Amino acid sequence: MSRKTFVRSILLLAPLAVIAAGPARAESTPKLSAPTAAAQVTNDPAPLRSHSSPQIAVNPKNGDLVTVESDVRGSRSCAVHISTDGGRSWFAGGDPMVKPFNDCGFYAEYGPLASVAFAKDGTLYMSFVASDFLNRVRNDTPRHVFLARSTDSGRHFTTTKVFDAPDGNKERGLNKGPTLAVDPNYPQQVYVGWRQGINATDAAEKLKSNVAASSDGGRTWGPPVDITDSRGADFPAITVDRFGTVHAVFWVRVFGPVPTPAPVRPIVYRQSKDHGKTWSTPVDVDHGNVSAGHPPMIAADPKTDDLYIAWNANAEVQNTVQGFKGDLDLYVRVSHDLGKTWRDRITVSDESKNANQFEPGIAIAPDSTVHLAWYDFINSPTVPFITTGHSGDTGISDVMYAYSTDNGDSFSKPVRVNDRGIDRSKGVWSNNIDSKANVGIAATNNDVYFAWQDTRNAIGSTDSEDIYSASISLTGSLAAAAPDEGIPGWTLFGTAALGLGVGICLAWLLVRKRLPAGSGSGAAKQPVAA
Repeated sequence: MSRKTFVRSILLLAPLAVIAAGPARAESTPKLSAPTAAAQVTNDPAPLRSHSSPQIAVNPKNGDLVTVESDVRGSRSCAVHISTDGGRSWFAGGDPMVKPFNDCGFYAEYGPLASVAFAKDGTLYMSFVASDFLNRVRNDTPRHVFLARSTDSGRHFTTTKVFDAPDGNKERGLNKGPTLAVDPNYPQQVYVGWRQGINATDAAEKLKSNVAASSDGGRTWGPPVDITDSRGADFPAITVDRFGTVHAVFWVRVFGPVPTPAPVRPIVYRQSKDHGKTWSTPVDVDHGNVSAGHPPMIAADPKTDDLYIAWNANAEVQNTVQGFKGDLDLYVRVSHDLGKTWRDRITVSDESKNANQFEPGIAIAPDSTVHLAWYDFINSPTVPFITTGHSGDTGISDVMYAYSTDNGDSFSKPVRVNDRGIDRSKGVWSNNIDSKANVGIAATNNDVYFAWQDTRNAIGSTDSEDIYSASISLTGSLAAAAPDEGIPGWTLFGTAALGLGVGICLAWLLVRKRLPAGSGSGAAKQPVAA
C-alpha cells in the first residue's frame, strides 16, 4: 500500500470509528434507581397548616427545581420553593403575589391553585388566580388571573394581570383552575387557561373554559377566548406542539337544569393554529362519565407528532345509577398525528384489586419518554370508598409512577414513589374539602421528579399537611440533576480522539496485511507513486 493510500485509509476510517465509538445511545428501557427518600419541601411549624396542590418544574439550563403550592388554611398565598441539589433540600423562592391580591388558596378550592413551567431559555412562568381578603361568600369574591415571570429560577418575579375580574358579576368574576403552556420553540409565546363562572342552580351563564395568549413573554395579554360549546366545561388543560399549535382538553359541565337521567360528560379536545385566536371544531375524544372528577391533563411531545391525554375515571359511563360499585382507574389516550385521530384508551394503573386512582400528572422528557404519576389506594388496608366525583378516598394512598418508551403504546409496571403511606383521613386532600391537584411531575433524560401533599406530620386532629418531593434516576444513578443541553464539548472531543485512534489502528492493520514480506521498519524504502 502506498503512503497516499495509507493516509486516505486513515481519513476514511476515522469518521466511521467516531460513529462507532460514540456517543452511546440511551437504552430503550431506563435503569430505574430506587426512589430517593422523601424530602420535605415546606418548612412551616404551624399546627393547622394545610399545604396543597403542588406543581413542579425543572430548569433546562441549570437543573434547578421549582415547586409552587398554597397553604389553604394559613397564609393562603401561593409560595415558591427552590432546590439546587436535585430535590434533596429546598429553600424559599421569591414572592409572585402582588398586593392586595394575596389570597391564592381561596376557600381551599380544588387545584390547580397555580401552574408552573420553564421555557427552553430557562425563563420560569407561573400562572395563578388570586383575590384580596374580602371575607365574602365564595361566589361573590372577584378572582383575578395572573402570570408571574422569573429569569433566575424563581428567586425574583415580575407579575402581570392576565384577566381583571369584575366585582359584582359572579359569572365573570369567579375564576379558578389556572393552567399554563409555553411554546417549546418560541418562549415568548405563552398561554394561560382557566375556568370562569359559577357552578350553581342560579347560574345565568355556562361555565367557560378560557384561554388567553401573550406574544411577549407574559408582559401583555389578549382577551380570553371561551373554547367551550353550548354545554360549558371545567378548566382546560393546554399544551403547545413543535409547530406552535395549541391543544386543549376539558370535561363538559352541562349548563342549566340537569335533566333526568343526567347526561354523560365527555372529554372534549380542540386545537388552535393561530395562537389561540380561533379554535377547531370540538371533538369528543372519550365518552367520559355521568359524574366526572378533575379535568384530564394533556402534553405534547416537543420532537414528534404525539399528544397524550391522562385522567382518572370510572370504567362504566353510567356511574351514578343505583347499585354502582365501580372504582376509579387511570387512563391514557394517545394521538400520533397531532390530534387528528386518537387511539383507544389504555389502562395504566394496576387493576389486580379494586382501588381508586386519582389526579395523574404527566411529563415528557427531551428524549420523548412519557412519565406519569398519580395518587393510588392500591396498598390501602381499607375497602375503597366508591366515588363518582372528585372527592377522595379516606384510606391510605401512595404516589405511583409509570413510564412509556414506545410512544404511549404501553406503560411500565407502576412503581411506588413515596416512602410512607399517606393517611387521607387527615388534611384537606379529601374529607369533603377536596383541595388537591394532579401530582407534580417533571422529567429530564436522566431523572424524574415528583411533588405531592402528605399528612405524615399530622398529630391528632391537627390535619397538618405538608409538601414532599422525591426523584427517580433513569440511569441507575442518584447523581444530582444536570441540564439536558446536548452532548458536552469534552465528550465530543474525547470521542473524536478515540475514534481517530481507532481509525489509525485499523488503517495500520490494513497496511501491515497488504505490504510485502520484509517491508517492515528496517526494509528499504519503496518508490512513491506519482
